[in-house]
Amino acid sequence: MARREQLAGKVAIVTGASSGVGWQSAVRLAEQGVKLCVTARRREALESLRTVVEAAGGECLVVPGDVTVREDVDRVVRECLARYGRIDILVNDAGVQTYGYFDQLPWEHIQRTLDVTCLGFLRFAHAVLPHFRKQGSGHVLNVQSMLSEGAAPLLSAYTAAKHATLGWAKALRLELHGTGIQVSNVLVPSVATPMFDHAPTQFGKKPVPVPPTYDVDLIARAVVKCARKPGRTEVPVFLQGSLVLWMDRVAPFVGNLILGRYGARLQTEPEPVERPEGNLFQPVPEGVGAYGSVPPTPKWKRFSTVAGLAALVGGVLGGAALGARGLARAVR
Repeated sequence: MARREQLAGKVAIVTGASSGVGWQSAVRLAEQGVKLCVTARRREALESLRTVVEAAGGECLVVPGDVTVREDVDRVVRECLARYGRIDILVNDAGVQTYGYFDQLPWEHIQRTLDVTCLGFLRFAHAVLPHFRKQGSGHVLNVQSMLSEGAAPLLSAYTAAKHATLGWAKALRLELHGTGIQVSNVLVPSVATPMFDHAPTQFGKKPVPVPPTYDVDLIARAVVKCARKPGRTEVPVFLQGSLVLWMDRVAPFVGNLILGRYGARLQTEPEPVERPEGNLFQPVPEGVGAYGSVPPTPKWKRFSTVAGLAALVGGVLGGAALGARGLARAVR
């Protein structure tokens, strides 16, 4: 059984903290008494976060930086240690997306997505782990995605990055066995963050998450839960979480059919958007805070979707079972 950690007084670095899950996770960790060092490319957004945290009585150090620049990563770690004297938790959250068919994406978009969303996690862990080893304790907490286990059209580079980070995290957990250093993962579904308002697209249409979309705070609370009970992989939702993982094991054709036929349509809206570069190489000023322009899906819609999927899977599996029994009788 995982040991329950007391968070008050611990020190956490949170990457990608200028908006979305990173922002809200920092807020929720600060409520538990965690001392924060927050980083992202946008100083103004991080200063806004610090105002929120300090107004609620928390401590927050702002150190802007780019997770693709090793010197920036080292500087964040160095300034955090100078301020607090230690680091207890690394919350890896920084990530970018780019929308387009794989063979039509600019190659530099693919490289940048992998550099931020995968290698950014590895750079920060590589910089922090020597301090964890010296302390004999520490926690690498990775904000992953349901795409770490699955896939979606138009997001091939992001999907590749998330598969890679989850595989790396599993290997890291094995390497750190017995050291007192824990590794955790939170598998995030579609959430109502500004990520979709920032992402570049090759279609000239507004990109949106695959529905249903969940509240950012649900994920931030899962991050706090993992911080309290480290060493686990948390799947915080049912419909776009546990149910999807189960269906991928017992009826993978359902997800393949839905996303193969309708995935591109589900991820775009008719609203015209000219955003070929988005926030890949330069941060955009908009989107401060946890929430983006796409609202969370109402609960009643999520429940009705569960019922519809259950009926679909039940019908298909039932038909397959009847067909198998009929075939067995014919053979006998």
